[in-house]
Amino acid sequence: MLISCISCNSKYLVNSADLKPNGRIVECVTCGNQWYQAGTVNEEENILIPPFSSIVSQTEKEETNLSSRNLPSTYVKEQKASILNSILIIIFIIIIIGGFWLIRYFDLNSFVLFKFYVEEFYFNLKLIVDDIAKIIHSIIN
Repeated sequence: MLISCISCNSKYLVNSADLKPNGRIVECVTCGNQWYQAGTVNEEENILIPPFSSIVSQTEKEETNLSSRNLPSTYVKEQKASILNSILIIIFIIIIIGGFWLIRYFDLNSFVLFKFYVEEFYFNLKLIVDDIAKIIHSIIN
């Protein structure tokens, strides 16, 4: 189950069995915020709609002190987009577009050459298969 903190939007991957049957109070490792997390919440609802309240009553705090407040969970760290990767992708797209433009502009028929080599390969492969079939037929008969 994926839950998120109300105050800092940190996301945690939590075993849903730790929240059942009635849910429990959880604490964010990043900011220390505490909130009640129900045990039967769909993941989509949990991300879009924050849990009940970040205000915890004194009795609920005492109950959580008896049991562990922090659930065994995995902190899900969001990755930021790399500027270098973005620049490299833009350069790669410009090179591809420029390559197609050069092929069109200088009338380079590399596609025709590629088609010729594929047809030659297919023709030679067909000759080899026919020769193997003739040899096997002569051995059997």
